[in-house]
Amino acid sequence: MLSRRTSLRTAIAVLGAGAVLTLTMSTPAVAASEGDHWLTTANCTADQKIELQLYSDGLYHDFQAIDPTRTDGRCEFALLDGRFGWDSYSGAQSPWYYDGPGHSYQAYVIDHTSGQVAYGVRN
Repeated sequence: MLSRRTSLRTAIAVLGAGAVLTLTMSTPAVAASEGDHWLTTANCTADQKIELQLYSDGLYHDFQAIDPTRTDGRCEFALLDGRFGWDSYSGAQSPWYYDGPGHSYQAYVIDHTSGQVAYGVRN
């Protein structure tokens, strides 16, 4: 009976070690803010996109873009980090901007027809 318990304990320990190894060898962790974040006013809608992309340092970092999807009024779409930014009245998606260490972008939708402003996630 003792040898059966010992073999069960050994099997459980091996399975546990395998699970730990699997968890530590996974792909980069996903931050809570990654994904699509919708910004909506009375006349304007945009998708703030945040995703991991490979950066020139060989590591994965967040990148952001804003993609207008509805422009029924005079809509301004902006992506700003305090030092650098992009804004446009067009319905075209912004370029992807590096949002890794040293940057903290936030998307804005400014509806000049209704006077509303929608603020996105500051990443």
